[in-house]
Amino acid sequence: MEDELLAYTDRFRAAFELSHRKIVQAVLSEIDSELTAPQLFMLAMISKENSPKQSQLADRMGVKPSAITVMIDRLVQSGHVIRKHHEKDRRIVLVENTEAGAAVIKQATEVQKKVIARGLSQLSPDELPVFVSAFEKFISPY
Repeated sequence: MEDELLAYTDRFRAAFELSHRKIVQAVLSEIDSELTAPQLFMLAMISKENSPKQSQLADRMGVKPSAITVMIDRLVQSGHVIRKHHEKDRRIVLVENTEAGAAVIKQATEVQKKVIARGLSQLSPDELPVFVSAFEKFISPY
C-alpha cells in the first residue's frame, strides 16, 4: 500500500506541476502584456492583499525584501504598480496596482477561467464533480 501511495504521489506531483505550468503559459500567451509569470503573480498578490507593505509581499513569497524591491521597481517602471507611504507612518511603504495593473489582473483572471474550463471539459459529466470534489478534499488539510 505504501509503494502504491508513493507511485500516486509521484504521478500527482508531476501532473500538478505540468498543469500549473501549462495554465500559466496559456494565460501569459493569451493576455496582452509583456509581464512575466512572477510579475503577474505579484500583481495578483497585491490585488488580493489590498495595498500591502513590501515586507508583507516578501514574507508571502518567501524571499528577501531586496528581491521584492527589484520586482516592484520593474512593475513601477512598467506602470502596473505605484508605491505610496502609509498615512500615519511615512516609513512604511505600501504597494498598489494602478489601473493598468488591475486591468491585467482582470484579463488574466478571465483567461485563466477559460483555460481551466478547457481542461475540465476533457472530463465526462460523471467525472467532473468527482474530480473537483476530490481535489477540494485533497487541499482541505492545508
